[in-house]
Amino acid sequence: MLITSLFFDMDGVVIDSEKLHLKALGHTLDNNGFAYPAAMLPGFTGKSDRAFFEYARDHLDTDGRVDINKFLNEKDKLFDSLLPELRFVDGFEDFILAVKARDLKTALVTSSSRWTVNKVDKLLGILKWFDVVIAEEDTAKHKPNPDPYLLALEKMKANRESTIIIEDSTIGITAGKAAGCTVCGLTTSFSKEVLTGAGADHAFDSYNALATTLF
Repeated sequence: MLITSLFFDMDGVVIDSEKLHLKALGHTLDNNGFAYPAAMLPGFTGKSDRAFFEYARDHLDTDGRVDINKFLNEKDKLFDSLLPELRFVDGFEDFILAVKARDLKTALVTSSSRWTVNKVDKLLGILKWFDVVIAEEDTAKHKPNPDPYLLALEKMKANRESTIIIEDSTIGITAGKAAGCTVCGLTTSFSKEVLTGAGADHAFDSYNALATTLF
């Protein structure tokens, strides 16, 4: 297929950070005296921090102790303390160089806050690779709603038929498909079976495998 642009999720696609985000979210609840089932955290892979704390407020809070904005600030500070552990997803740097060598347009479309994006950029210098950045604050509705990808298509003036979206989460895949694009899943967070079951057109275990297919 003709490819003119590629859109990347950030966590689990550009940076190997999903586990760090979940750890910071869990520690925020721990530090505020909330007990939660172990299976709760993985269920928020790819979702916004606000969605996590809204769920905690609605399902765990019996006495009005969840202050979402306060918890968001606490989580950001905890995530900041974990940033020295942050690395690129294996193969991303070679892949993005190949993308740019082909003069393809790129967008970063993430459920993370712009504050988090900027912190990651200071550490790893990711923003130089992207022509457009869509973060949590840019849309009222977040993945699995397609609005973040639709906004990226609009800002990029991109054709959805020639745009590839790279995602690692089921909700990201749902959003990408709802935006009318071809979606490739990376198995950094879920198996191929889960990714294709969520609607991914293709699923890959590595950027090398993805590059071989696309280029």
